[in-house]
This record gives sequence, structure tokens and C-alpha cells, in this order.
Amino acid sequence: MKRLGQIFIIASAAVLLFWALPWLVNLITVKPYGTPFTLYSCTVHDFTMLDKSEGHGFRFLDTKGNVYGDEAQPMFYASILASRGELPDTIEGRPITLAEIERNAVIISSDPQDVNRPAAPVYLLMESVPERLELKDPEDAMVSRKNSIDIYCMDENRLLEDKTAQLNDALKEQGFAYPAKVFAGNPSDRKDHDEGYLVADSEDKIYKIKQVNGTMEVRHLQQADGLHTKWMLITEFENRATLGWLVSAENRLSILREDGSVVPTEVIFDPGSEDMLAVGDLFYYTIKTSTEEGEHFYALRSDDFSLVDTMDRPYPKEWSIPGISFTSGTDASVRPRL
Repeated sequence: MKRLGQIFIIASAAVLLFWALPWLVNLITVKPYGTPFTLYSCTVHDFTMLDKSEGHGFRFLDTKGNVYGDEAQPMFYASILASRGELPDTIEGRPITLAEIERNAVIISSDPQDVNRPAAPVYLLMESVPERLELKDPEDAMVSRKNSIDIYCMDENRLLEDKTAQLNDALKEQGFAYPAKVFAGNPSDRKDHDEGYLVADSEDKIYKIKQVNGTMEVRHLQQADGLHTKWMLITEFENRATLGWLVSAENRLSILREDGSVVPTEVIFDPGSEDMLAVGDLFYYTIKTSTEEGEHFYALRSDDFSLVDTMDRPYPKEWSIPGISFTSGTDASVRPRL
């Protein structure tokens, strides 16, 4: 028994040593590193990076080292340029207004910790056409089960049998295969409008579920079937140019339009292991994906999502000691990992 206790103490000390020593050394020796804010420019037609070096003030640099001011990003700094009377009337031959720029401004982000976080299959259900025209906090919730999607009144924790039957009858009529595999929604009143949920069934068919005047509406988005979707995002932007973003099992990003059509892109992105930030405007989307090795940028046209340019920014190589870690930037689990 005494020998067993000694072995346990030695093993525990070894684990603590392999965890604490590399962590302490890396904390002291590894230097913090930040990357500059980067967007594709509709006037320069190149990636421009915000230069924060001392003595230069506020300026942008393109990939060739050319220097610009706010005019390099008239979509992102439209309000500032308009206040100075410097906002262009026309860009790329297209007349523009401040209201149009603001209506088409888009920011999307994805974090692996959010994607990988375990969650109960419960999805808050909003009313898409509220009486007072302002979105309200959800009162009902959908619960995904093996052979159905049930709807509950949250205040009373009561199954809404009529609404549940209405939803499942509509799903079965349109060929839905239980259980649901992926849900994507944004049950928040801090948005322009509500489109409900995008749902992938067990056969990778895509549906939209939406509550309108208390009635459940189901729409089968047939053109998105067969993508083997593993991640979805419902957009609900003010300009209603898109309905959602989909990532296939091959990590390829596709854009789902309001009419149900799908536009494949050249963007490769693994939501389970990579951070993603997308900034869109009237002319271009800049999409940044980040891994432990560095950042990769894509510039897509906003109208047809065709690829315009790409750029890689590797992180500087830092010497560090490998060891045991109990946390990760890609999930919220606490467990030993090398």
C-alpha cells in the first residue's frame, strides 16, 4: 500500500511538472503578437492593413507598401468620410449613398469554442411577424427528439400539442428525415428581422422552419441538399442578400441565397478548429480564417461571391517547450492534452 502511494505521488508530481514548467517558461519567453486590422479595399483593389507603428498616425498599407488614409476603406469608414465631406459619390462606376452603405454592412464571426461546446437540443422560437412590428423575446422553444421536433411553452413548461403536430406534419409532408442533425438560428430581438431556423436532417436535406402569426411554416431548400452540411449560420442581414452560410463536410463554404439557391465559394474553413471573421460591404467580403500557424484572407465579390484575391499571413515562429495542457482554444473542455 505504501509503495502504491509513492507511485501515485511520483506520477502526480510528473504530471504537474510537465504542465507547470512549460507553462511558466513559455509565459516568460514567448512574446505577445498581434496582427493588423486588414480589409480588401474597393478603391485600392488590394488588401490594406492598418499601420499602428509609432510616429505615423492613422494610415493603411497595401501589400506593396503603399500608404493610404481613410480613403482606402470608404465603406468601413463611411460615416467619418461623410462627416468631412470626403465620401465618394461613385465607386467602381456605381453611385453610392451613406444609407446604402450602412444597410449593406455585414460582420460575421465564428469561434471553435462556441462550435464545439456541448449544448442541449433546445432552440428558442421567435415570432417572425409580431403584432407591434418589433421583435420580442421568444416565448416558445423547439426540442429536437429522435422522431420529432416538439414545441413547448417555456413559461408553463407545457407541450404545445397543436403547434407540434402542425410542424411535424409539415416536415413529414416535405420529406424530413429524423432526427435533425444541425440547427442554425439567432433568437434575438437585436436584429432587423427573423428568419427562424435552418435545419439539416439526418439525410443532409436543408429546411427552413419559421413561426409566422403563430403558425409554423416549413420550406424545403432543395438546392442545398447533399452538401453534407456540418455547420450553418443564418444571416438575417438588413439587405436580405443572403439567407445563410453553410460549410460542407469537406470544409468548403457555400452561400445560401433568399431564393434557396446555393453559391459555392473558394473559401476553405473548418469551424471546429479555426476562427473566422468576415466583414462585408457593397462591393467585397473580406474573410479571415485563423489557425495556430497563421491567418488566411479571402476577398470575394459581394454580388456573386466569386474569388478576387487571397493573402496569407503566417505567425512568427516562437521557441516554446511542449508539455501537458488542460485547456484549448478550440473547445471548453478541461482535460489533459499534449
